[in-house]
Amino acid sequence: DKQSPAAVRYWFHVLDCDGDGLVSTADMRFFYEELQERLTLMGEECVPFTELLNEFNDMISPALPSRFSSSELRRCQLSYNVISALTNVRKFIAWEGLSCAKAAGRDCALRDTSDWDLFTDREYRRLAESDEGEDQEEDEQSPM
Repeated sequence: DKQSPAAVRYWFHVLDCDGDGLVSTADMRFFYEELQERLTLMGEECVPFTELLNEFNDMISPALPSRFSSSELRRCQLSYNVISALTNVRKFIAWEGLSCAKAAGRDCALRDTSDWDLFTDREYRRLAESDEGEDQEEDEQSPM
């Protein structure tokens, strides 16, 4: 759970690597580098760190740019997305896809995306790809 107030407080302390009461650029970079490594291994494109910082600044509106306090994160209605983007590579990919859709003006509910929504979307895509593979096998096996 990364959405309840207690969970946001917990995850803030996880993200605050140096324990200074702020999640700073250095703290975020620590998590970003791990994500970047995993994305590279998965063959995914990496969003530059500066772009990620800009998105977080826009979402959280911290008093000090590129660093935020626990109260600022809790006040942010997208805190779940910030936490997930830094701690879970699959949710980062999903969040980035939703961010791109929103930036392109396509209808998307970035704020209302839950774990269940992400799970069902992933399963739908997996099943759709599985069906396509079966259709291709049937086409190859059937005589003309």
